[in-house]
Amino acid sequence: MKKALLSAAAMLLVGMLTAQTIVSTSVEKRNVLIEEFTGVGCGYCPDGHYRANLICEQYQDHAWAINIHAGGYASGSGYETTDGDLIHNEYSSQINGYPCGVVNRGNVQLRGDWAATAANVRSQDSPVNVAATATIDPVTRQLTVNVEVYYTGSQSATSNFLNVALVQNNIIGSQSNYGNQTQGSPYNAEYVLPDGSYRHMHMLRDMVTDPWGDQLTGLSAGTFMERTYTYTIPSIIGAVPVVFEDLEVLVFINETHRNVITACEAPITILPGFFISSIDIEEQDCGTTYQPSVTVANTLTSPVTAFSISYGGSNYDYIETVPAGGTYTFDLPLYHVTDMPTFYTHLQVDAEVEITSYTIDGNEESSSCMLSQPMVDMEIYTTPGSFFLDMAIDKYGSETKAYWVNQSTCTALWTSPNYSSLNVTGLPAARHYYYTIDPAEAGLYILRVTDSYGDGMTYASDNSGFRLFTVDAEGNRTLLLSNDGNFTYKAEYYINVTSSGTGTYVGIEDAPATVSFEVYPNPVSDQLNIECSEAVSQVDILDMAGRTVVTEHGNVNSVNTQALSAGVYMLRVVTGSGVATQKFVKE
Repeated sequence: MKKALLSAAAMLLVGMLTAQTIVSTSVEKRNVLIEEFTGVGCGYCPDGHYRANLICEQYQDHAWAINIHAGGYASGSGYETTDGDLIHNEYSSQINGYPCGVVNRGNVQLRGDWAATAANVRSQDSPVNVAATATIDPVTRQLTVNVEVYYTGSQSATSNFLNVALVQNNIIGSQSNYGNQTQGSPYNAEYVLPDGSYRHMHMLRDMVTDPWGDQLTGLSAGTFMERTYTYTIPSIIGAVPVVFEDLEVLVFINETHRNVITACEAPITILPGFFISSIDIEEQDCGTTYQPSVTVANTLTSPVTAFSISYGGSNYDYIETVPAGGTYTFDLPLYHVTDMPTFYTHLQVDAEVEITSYTIDGNEESSSCMLSQPMVDMEIYTTPGSFFLDMAIDKYGSETKAYWVNQSTCTALWTSPNYSSLNVTGLPAARHYYYTIDPAEAGLYILRVTDSYGDGMTYASDNSGFRLFTVDAEGNRTLLLSNDGNFTYKAEYYINVTSSGTGTYVGIEDAPATVSFEVYPNPVSDQLNIECSEAVSQVDILDMAGRTVVTEHGNVNSVNTQALSAGVYMLRVVTGSGVATQKFVKE
């Protein structure tokens, strides 16, 4: 929710500190703020996390990190934020690789340079000190941040800007990791969990203030200022549920958009209350059955001995003791997707859970604490007959797989072959693969396309990463769905097939004419000549079932066809600028 602020009250006192409570009035060294530009698709980014953590440990309570998921490696991750993109774009002209970052909003630096810059920052006196505290009301979800600023010296700037950032720790998700002998394999191994997932820390969730700060004026030595900001914390930001206990509030002062002078962390106090801290959704049965589980937290000074919740239009009573300062996790009834659409729907269902009352010290207290979490998010198409799948593969073909899955058994009835990667410049849609899918039985199926790197299939030159067509009895095709390939690790579509077929899965490759070449003679008996304006590094001959029957490497300008049976074949050529195919006839 953006942004439930700002009730800001400013008090300017010159030479009088009667209102000052927590900020130091002595000259302090500058504190360090590292803003790292990172992303789940960046294999070296965990090394940036590792190095930033070392700096924060070295200057404990005087250095902090904010991990901003922005740029190409973060695209589609669900970790991006509007404010993070603004900050990233401010420095985009200086960014030549990831991970990179800014220490106190100086110039963009690669991770190996942060430590020296942080040491230089800590060696300097700061003309201003800042301190803050924060509270969270778990019932209203209101965050209140009280900030105090004191100027110990003069500066040439006529105004500064006060920033309040909300970051979150312990976010479990995906992350590419490259091995490193000095830190173990993979990078930042301490944060890689046994199942291969990654524990993200210091992730920017939102700016409580304006993304470029709240302006401060009147900066002479001895000036004291106090500001109060309020912000309603959403239950979920992007793809990440917000967990109160994992939040951090960082406060910093900078000149214009650059040059952070100093920073601090605001300790957070969660106000007493009994609330829903998180909802976890486990997908079962290939996506039509979901198990929601809920964790309630008791921040009161006495145990809660019973509570009631509402979920899915029903009320549930729990006779359970949740100790003071403790939590309790329980499963809600399963949710089943039962209604299939007549043609197409984007089905989205949220798990909305509300505590309606709880019992403490024998007394029942009314409550209204609700948390909502997306539970079902699927595309469902209903159609009769067989299908025609057009897969556009970029040069990183080895990262991509496609599956046709029987939803009721969660088994793949057809899996695409292992595609090869190509040594070509740029990111062309180097190849198109065409498959006829004719399920033997009517029912619900899943078209699943995966990318092991986590950046989807990038883009096809015609903006069609994959397309699925229905095919009628006369062979006419009708476009059913289309995806440009710009997903992360997985794209899934549910296909409700209403009539049975032959149970066959046949594929053949074709490619757009990104490379111009000629073959002769055609028809051919023995030697097929290839005339191309550029060097051909690989030649493949495929039969009409899509099987590769001949492969030659090197600077190829002809291929021997003597061993081929008579029939129609496809010749594929690979060059430095792309791939193309042509049909030929073997006599």
